[in-house]
Amino acid sequence: MKKSDVYEITIKILGIYLFVADISKLPSLLTFLSAHGGNINAEQPTEQINALWIEGLSFVLLLILAIFLIAKTKFITRIVTNSADYQENAKLFADRKVIYEMALLIIGGLLIVNTLPDLIYRIYNLTNAADQQSVISSCSRLFIGIITVAFGKRIAAYFAKV
Repeated sequence: MKKSDVYEITIKILGIYLFVADISKLPSLLTFLSAHGGNINAEQPTEQINALWIEGLSFVLLLILAIFLIAKTKFITRIVTNSADYQENAKLFADRKVIYEMALLIIGGLLIVNTLPDLIYRIYNLTNAADQQSVISSCSRLFIGIITVAFGKRIAAYFAKV
């Protein structure tokens, strides 16, 4: 494995992380839209609209960046490496697929570990419709983390091919 391959793996893992993190924020964005999108508070309409724009634009920009990092990994690698990186060997303990699988396991595990306490707290304090939406949002983030961990081998195999 060449040193440039290590750069490729690192860039793709960063893209995968941003993609999973951004997709896990989608339920929160939808909850925010359903809670604040239809009924703008008369006292603070500007702040709510600004928050809605910031949430939406940050989601879109992170999604575009994640897709760019995943799809254009070879292009980015050519930009950040020099010719010596394509000739110098680098010894790694595993091949690409195993590294991607470990990264997906870590990303999904962190998502589960970060979401689970919040979900338990929200279920314990469930009182109104806004809390129900937060529980649904946390459950969907937890589901995304579980999918990332459960299907890590298949996803890693796909990214190793690409």
